[in-house]
Amino acid sequence: MGALNLALWPLRTLRRMTADGWIFVALALACGLVSARAEHLGNIPLLIALVLFSMLYSALILGSSALRHVEIVRHCAERMFAGESVTVTLTVRNSGRTPLAGLSLAEDIRPLVRRTAAGVTLGPVRTAASAQESQRLLPAALGTPRPVLPSTGQAFATVVPARGHERVRYHFVKRERGIYGFGRTRLATVFPFGFWRSQAERRVTGRLVVYPRLGEIDASLFQEMEASLERLRRSRHSREEQDFRSLREYRHGDNPKWIHWRSSAKQGRALVKEFEEPQTRRVLVLIDTNLQRLGGRRLPAFELAMSFAATSVRELVRRGCEVTCAALPPESAPAFTTVSRDRRNLDSFLELLAGLQPDNTRTLVDLRSHINREHLRHVYVLVLGLGSLRVGANLTWLRSSDNVVKTLDVRGEEFRRIFRRGPGVGLREDDLEDLLLAMGDEELDALAQEEMALVG
Repeated sequence: MGALNLALWPLRTLRRMTADGWIFVALALACGLVSARAEHLGNIPLLIALVLFSMLYSALILGSSALRHVEIVRHCAERMFAGESVTVTLTVRNSGRTPLAGLSLAEDIRPLVRRTAAGVTLGPVRTAASAQESQRLLPAALGTPRPVLPSTGQAFATVVPARGHERVRYHFVKRERGIYGFGRTRLATVFPFGFWRSQAERRVTGRLVVYPRLGEIDASLFQEMEASLERLRRSRHSREEQDFRSLREYRHGDNPKWIHWRSSAKQGRALVKEFEEPQTRRVLVLIDTNLQRLGGRRLPAFELAMSFAATSVRELVRRGCEVTCAALPPESAPAFTTVSRDRRNLDSFLELLAGLQPDNTRTLVDLRSHINREHLRHVYVLVLGLGSLRVGANLTWLRSSDNVVKTLDVRGEEFRRIFRRGPGVGLREDDLEDLLLAMGDEELDALAQEEMALVG
């Protein structure tokens, strides 16, 4: 292997030469030919040729050695919402004795783990062929995909002084929620004379959590929710023994069922039970991860559900509610997160949404054994339904006289009326590729036939 690398070194080195470098080589060779044939000029052309070749060789050595002393430190926000612009600051440190100029930097931002609705684990690499195939199978009924911003950040450092540092910045926008990692950082320069392309790589670990894109929810939903919570708070039927606080004298209008007969007989006057008024307005949000029988737009519908969950919970917390969220991640136990009124655990909940993926093996019924009676007392239950509603999952176990249940079908008309996602909504290339990867062979054939029928 060492002999092979040594034999291929000249070829690899020549491939690094720039157009200016080839012109410089041609000039040096011309001077060498002139010195060989023009005897009356003496050694002047030969000296010029030697100087040119020495400059060429010096540029090769300096360019390669300069990158060996470069270190990268990254400063970036670890959390963001999809669709937001993020600024990444790179500190380029040069520990060598030679200054470095014209340094370009490129970083990959790729998903750490990504799963499709079919449960297939995908690598971070996307090929051009797969994108072209996605475009070929796109039926007009699904709409026109929007251009996708590259997942590579690029910056340029004009000069990095010797034993010094330089800060550069680049901006990028992630339109898809998920948990991402910074891959390799590629360094490239033609320093010092522009004759050779010198390249190197650095691995600077970093993690980026992209929350779902926020949207706007019609105020009527929150008004309905607050009215229901107020009715629950004032409901006499919702008062149970667990809420008992003390006894007081009977007042006109009190429910006779509240009279404590034993204490009344002892005291010789009517005494009634006094209950603790629930002070916390509680909301339970159930997020459906089942996408069965939703058709070709099932993955965009799932993304809408994630955006709605993030927007609604943030707004409910702002309105003073305590929100408990439950979901079924693939191949794992149900995930429960409680976000308090002071926004405690809000980031944990949003990170859960960022990494949540579909799971067609379970429905919302599978949450029944994990939700106890206390979860359903004095609570407004909001169900974000997808495939569980299509397969007829029985959700009557959620209802009782002590709560209010609101079921929203993400593919329904009511959901489209009350929720509108932020800019950039629509089927993009990434959405389409995920959709195609999640489909089976029969579905892909049917999709291609549908496209041909529309075109025909």
